[in-house]
Amino acid sequence: MSSDPSEPSLAVRPRPAPLFLRRRFLRRFAPVASLAVGGLVALLVSANLLLPFERLVTLEGTMGAMAHLFNDDRVRDLLLRHHLRVNVIRQGSRDGATGDLGSLDFVFTSGQPAADLVVQRRRAEGKYYSQHKPYISPIVLATYREYAETLHAAGVATPQVSRGFDRPYYYTLDMAGFLGLVRAEKSWADLNGRAHGVANDNKVLAQTPSMCASNSGASYLGLVSYVVHGRVPATAEEAADFTNKIKSLLDDSLPLPAPEIYFRPEGRPTAPIIVLYEHQYLADQLGHRERSGELDDDHVLLYPNTAVQAQPQFVALNEDADRLGRLLITDPDLRRRALELGLRVLDPGRGTSSEQLSTLLAERGVPVPSAGSDTRAVLPDTPLLEQMISVGCPSVMPK
Repeated sequence: MSSDPSEPSLAVRPRPAPLFLRRRFLRRFAPVASLAVGGLVALLVSANLLLPFERLVTLEGTMGAMAHLFNDDRVRDLLLRHHLRVNVIRQGSRDGATGDLGSLDFVFTSGQPAADLVVQRRRAEGKYYSQHKPYISPIVLATYREYAETLHAAGVATPQVSRGFDRPYYYTLDMAGFLGLVRAEKSWADLNGRAHGVANDNKVLAQTPSMCASNSGASYLGLVSYVVHGRVPATAEEAADFTNKIKSLLDDSLPLPAPEIYFRPEGRPTAPIIVLYEHQYLADQLGHRERSGELDDDHVLLYPNTAVQAQPQFVALNEDADRLGRLLITDPDLRRRALELGLRVLDPGRGTSSEQLSTLLAERGVPVPSAGSDTRAVLPDTPLLEQMISVGCPSVMPK
């Protein structure tokens, strides 16, 4: 290089550091970057980052009263966390159990008799199945306050006292006395119903969905038979005879689904007493309380003093559906949501219902129903119950 001062000199400046290495940028960005990196590590550890990339399994199942569980938005969201989506086919439990199973992943029946039909078919065909029993929901007679008060005045319904509430929402029904009114073809006018607000003079009767199609209709058939005869039939011939003797006490002409009729204005005059599952009533009452801050004062329940506990059964037809069945029993969030939908959630490994439903009802300001009578109706074994249904519903052939 020339040292001649007359020659121009060139100043060589250092190249600027990249933006992401400049001190000012690092001071501002480093804390944010550290937080992001920490979150990324946490996501990786918990595997939640991979959720969008895991396979979403879509399952299709048939169900009756349990459809409201899988149609619930909260349940749908919880299942998506487990990469499961459920498409509901709504039909009566017996229809689902006796229909085409070829395209289904599971059958969720409202009680054991319909589930037994599915299991028998799978065993006979040598095909996969697994059973899960996550809930219990008693059979109840749903009605309106004025009808319950009329039955109370007639001496066949006793109000249950609920602490903290000035009027009853549940009544214990003397089933033998109630069926006596039905057998005598008593009308609401005969019971002086208008004095209690009943606006029609129809016959006293409990309506059910078709016993051909629904578990609730078949269960009520078994309940009435047990109350009238004091036992279950021992033979197919006796099953047919038992059914013929109680046909006049049954009305299974109620269209499915029953809850939609009960909670509509037209239900009051046309179907004043409907056979439901307890959870269908409690779910509506809990929802009404949450939306309005008040109880639904018009709708009440009659608990038969001879009780039938329906036990919904999830029958998986493949391993993906088996995973769903296990989640219903073990996942705490799904169990909690089932309680909020009125179901008596069973404790894993135990044969009795938990007390969690009573606690939740009390917390939400909904009356807690009494445990009721210790008397339990025993339903016939599946073949004999099918015989009874075949007589009550001629379109059904005995199994």
